[in-house]
Amino acid sequence: MAKTKTNRCPDSFSKKKAALKKFIKGDPYILASVTDYMAGTLFSKVVCFISVTDGTFRAKVFSAAEYDIFDAFEKACDKAKSFVTESGTDVLWLKADFVNYSKIVSYKNFLAGVRDSREFFFKKGVSFDVNFDTALLEAQLNCGGLLDYKSWQLNAAKIREHFKENGNDKFVLIPDNVIEFTTVGYICDDDMSTCKLYPDEENYGRRVIGELAKEDIGRVIRKSSVYLANAIAENGRFDYGVNPVTDFHFVTYNILRHAGTIWSVIMQYDTTHDESLVPKIESAIGYMLDSVEIPDDDHAYLIERKSDEVKLGGNAVVIITLSTYMSVFKNDKYKELIRKIANSILDCQEADGSYYHVLSYPDYKRKERDRIVYYDGEATFALARAYSVTGDERFLNGAKKALDYFIENDYTRFCDHWIAYSVNEVTMYDPQEKYLNFGLRNANENLTRIFNQDTTFHTFLELLMAAYELYDRVVSNNLRASYMQKFNKEAFIRTIYRRAHYMLNGYLYPEFAMYMKNPLSVAETFCVRHDSYRIRIDDVQHYIGGYYHFYKHFDELQKNYDEILNKPVVKPTVTSADEERASFVNWILNNI
Repeated sequence: MAKTKTNRCPDSFSKKKAALKKFIKGDPYILASVTDYMAGTLFSKVVCFISVTDGTFRAKVFSAAEYDIFDAFEKACDKAKSFVTESGTDVLWLKADFVNYSKIVSYKNFLAGVRDSREFFFKKGVSFDVNFDTALLEAQLNCGGLLDYKSWQLNAAKIREHFKENGNDKFVLIPDNVIEFTTVGYICDDDMSTCKLYPDEENYGRRVIGELAKEDIGRVIRKSSVYLANAIAENGRFDYGVNPVTDFHFVTYNILRHAGTIWSVIMQYDTTHDESLVPKIESAIGYMLDSVEIPDDDHAYLIERKSDEVKLGGNAVVIITLSTYMSVFKNDKYKELIRKIANSILDCQEADGSYYHVLSYPDYKRKERDRIVYYDGEATFALARAYSVTGDERFLNGAKKALDYFIENDYTRFCDHWIAYSVNEVTMYDPQEKYLNFGLRNANENLTRIFNQDTTFHTFLELLMAAYELYDRVVSNNLRASYMQKFNKEAFIRTIYRRAHYMLNGYLYPEFAMYMKNPLSVAETFCVRHDSYRIRIDDVQHYIGGYYHFYKHFDELQKNYDEILNKPVVKPTVTSADEERASFVNWILNNI
């Protein structure tokens, strides 16, 4: 899935350097950011790092320390320019980082800080000397695999090799004391646009975005969807996933996730109407259908051939994907197949509304009662979708029967996006109060957990947006839902915006991608940072799913959010003791 480099001028480094320097000079906070922390410390020089890459190799980083901030910038740039000139590198991305905090700590205490962090979430750099000649940015430690989270140690051998590859032979061993540090950064993109990067712990190293704009979300959807489209081979199979730190591509495959990912590419087409996507969608569907078996006139199954299994969730996602395809492309091409697969889902539904999860193939005998809770919501969503396509009441009744089971067994505790999708879909056709209340509860009772989640956890935005559609329908159609009295609209809207903003930390902007092994191949798609920045088609699918619906409802969401932000603050009324006693006496006299 290699991306091609854009054409850039021969003197790309100098032009980007000039643009970046101008932008940095325009930051009114830069001087205070990089000098205030030095008061009372042993450090008196400003340290600047310059990172460069043409997109085909992991960024090269050059550092300099000077008393003046722009002297440090120029000196580091001179080192970078020497490399660029000698290697003939046409610079795609140019990034500057200035140290805004540093502290001498024992190596033991440094590692204690690493152990206190989540994997790949340690957000400090390290220098092995006071002049920062042998220093590594946070992004180099994490994206370069120099910090081993299995042993919670720095990999000295890899670090030594890293410095030697960059012509630096000053590093020998990790000393007893090291310098931990953070930076404030700036980047010049391939299109000459410049951005400041967040210096705070939560969003560290990501470009600053104030209020989320609709065009920001639209760009993220388009770019990450392009990654998925490019991942489809001629035979319709996806490049399943990659570890961008090592550029190792996964050799395993999962047909269920394949089916769900097609759904995202169809969403992309629905947003952009890019006709070049159509043959890719068709080939990916064709690859999926090669794994569908039709044993008789009334049943069909998606087969996971590597394990000879039929997964309830796999059958369900085929229906969800094909029904979306039919809706977007305005045809009924797969109506009969959807009917057959929906029949197979009904066969797996028990009398109490629950589902049997896994069958064996080729005999279709029951193999495993419970595999993963997600299958339940997927199956229910699929049955409701099958009803929308076929009009067969059996499928809607099966979906409602499942919802009754979810309510009785309090499925809100699973914080499951598929449950949100399913109850939203069912209530489009049967808005019974008990189902509406359940859908509202599924969001409302999980708001604290969702708001405070410290990883990007991509399915949470999907849950919130499916619940938003249900909530909006209750309000717009004046539907009866007693739980609305408990529903915290303000917390709900704030949590949607919180997740939409925080999830961008899982997006591989150039400032992250440039430190990966093959930057252009992974830039501007989504990853799971706490799993070695894993990029996998189903992860990208869920990110896109959440953002697609956020984008779709952006205008009304923004209106709600603005109302919350702009509502007047009511000051508490101060009541004297005499006034309180008089009020109490009057209440007694009026109520006896």
